[in-house]
Amino acid sequence: MPNGGQFKRQKIMADRINVNVFSEIGSLEHVVVHTPGLEVERMSPSNAEKALYSDILNLEIARREYAPFKGTLQRIAKVHELEDLLVDTLNSSDARNFLLPALCPVQYPELLEKLFAMPSEELAHQLLTGVPMPKQTLTDFLDQERYAIPPLYNFYFMRDASMSVYDNILMGRMAHEVRFGESRIMEAIFTYSTKVHAPIINPAHAPNSKEILVEGGDVHIVRDDILMIGCGQRTSKQGIDFIVQQLLRKGLDKTQHILVQESPLSPGSFIHLDMIFTLLGPTHCMAFEPVIMKDSSYHTIHMEVQPDGQTKIRYEDNLVQALNALGVPVEPIFCGGTGDNWVQEREQSHSGANFVSFGPDKIIGYARNHHTIEALSQQGFEVVPAEKAASGEVDINALKSCVVTLSSSELVRGGGGGRCMTLPIVRKAVQW
Repeated sequence: MPNGGQFKRQKIMADRINVNVFSEIGSLEHVVVHTPGLEVERMSPSNAEKALYSDILNLEIARREYAPFKGTLQRIAKVHELEDLLVDTLNSSDARNFLLPALCPVQYPELLEKLFAMPSEELAHQLLTGVPMPKQTLTDFLDQERYAIPPLYNFYFMRDASMSVYDNILMGRMAHEVRFGESRIMEAIFTYSTKVHAPIINPAHAPNSKEILVEGGDVHIVRDDILMIGCGQRTSKQGIDFIVQQLLRKGLDKTQHILVQESPLSPGSFIHLDMIFTLLGPTHCMAFEPVIMKDSSYHTIHMEVQPDGQTKIRYEDNLVQALNALGVPVEPIFCGGTGDNWVQEREQSHSGANFVSFGPDKIIGYARNHHTIEALSQQGFEVVPAEKAASGEVDINALKSCVVTLSSSELVRGGGGGRCMTLPIVRKAVQW
């Protein structure tokens, strides 16, 4: 196997940032993001569905919308760009040996050699935006596919391919092959980067891995003894069992509660739990009322896992009641407000329940969901436009509670919100 030529084994730095996330709402200290890049423009109407989009996006507008989102995060945390971390990782020959043969199709050995010799900056850019297919055979020449390694169209949704679970990184076992490269890249980063690190839990190595599906939009950390996990389009029951097995393998010092929330298998706006439920603070959550509170066909299941492996499983009335019973006194604020199912459905479909917390009762979400934002305002959340938060015109660190509103017509069409677009890797502890 090629060894990357001039690329050496990197010295693993003792001062790497170690993953530490024990809640969804602790004050954010370090977060990984990916500003949308050229990969977005490499979608066309003919391949958008394969790329898991319902329509193509305009990159210029998407980046303009993204800027105040990232700027807001920079006001309260250290923001790490994915591409920068990947460049650092690719300076290691070990990382290249781990990553490149897994991504490059075996029928292109000369391309693989070329990738191994490529400077880290250029290689990182190509791995994210697509590596063109060599057209050296008639088969390849007539192939309508342009890329030997496809662009990673979905990577600005950082949450799905890897997720911080306590002091580990759980790799996504993606429901669609087009996203395989994302999880492989994230595994390389958290293994070989000189900047960030965490022990890896990878369901791809499990014996029944084909049945296991896990994506980060479904995995929510409530407390050091409570996880919420969605079970639906992108995370399977086998995936949830795998997570439980891994918790036991690593050792539990107290009972672990896994709250499983079933979700609709269609439409696509219900792909993850964070599209219908997110924690906002110690006493508030955002919920899509028709599924979380009303429709009993989507069950809430409580798995109570003892340190010795004994597990009790039972149904709960709903997710909010289950959290309350475990000493998490959240009250729901409803996506789309109350009283009009059509409004609730419209705003849910535009990621109206998808908020990322950067501190207790401090959240970021889309401005376009007016009824949702009004419901938050009525509960005491100060509404701050993202442009004012990013510029410092409003000091969000000084506010007790706030919702930073991100104007978007383009990012939102990708099918995710603030939580989807962030990978928190360090949060402060929460005093419950």
